[in-house]
Formats: sequence, C-alpha cells, structure tokens
Amino acid sequence: MKKFIALFFILLCTLSAVGCKWMYDAQYNENGISHFLVITIDKSQPKEYIGELDSHKVFVENLKIDETYFISVTAENISIKDAINQNLVSINDWKKYAWKIEKDGDGEILQYENYEIAIADGECIIRPLS
Repeated sequence: MKKFIALFFILLCTLSAVGCKWMYDAQYNENGISHFLVITIDKSQPKEYIGELDSHKVFVENLKIDETYFISVTAENISIKDAINQNLVSINDWKKYAWKIEKDGDGEILQYENYEIAIADGECIIRPLS
C-alpha cells in the first residue's frame, strides 16, 4: 500500500509539473513575454517604422505605439519597440500562436483577436484587423 501511495504521489507531481509547463508555454515565450499584444486602435496613426526583427522591417499602423505592448511573466508591460529591438519576440512565435494564417500573394497575414500582422517582402505590418 505504501508503494502504491508513493507511486501515486510521484505520478501526481509529474502531471502537475507537465501541466504547469504546458500552461506557461501557452501564454509566454522562452523570454517570458506573452505571445499576444495589447493594443489601442487609433485610425489616425500613420504607418510608422519601429525596428527590425528576423531581417524584417517592422511597422505599426493605425495603433497607438505608446499603448501597444506585450506583458511579461512578471506582469510588466514591455513596449513593442523594446520587445522588437531587444529580440524578445520572434516572427516564428507570432506564426506559431496566430489564431489564423491566410496566404496573401507571396506573403501571409497572421490574425489574432483584434489585430493582424501582415508579412511580405521583408516587412511586417502590425495593424487592427482589416
């Protein structure tokens, strides 16, 4: 009986550890940055260059850049500029966690709840859903 209880306890701890790791990976990347952006839409904002990521020029369009950010595992707001310039995020992560990916000619449009990322010709444009 003691062996059964010990085995059950070990199994329970293993399953708990795997479950916690799965829940962490579902929300955050290896740098502890969320997979999803928090955005504020502002249709008057023009297309603006904010940095380079994975050899792509990254632009933000129709979003308030100061109010567009990722959240870290420690609940800090990480501005999109900082996340890109410090390589805390990647295009591959964006593709992996997009809700929907549509082909657009030679490019792709990664769609999320209220924004999209258009990737084509060495450019990424982050904008509200069109």
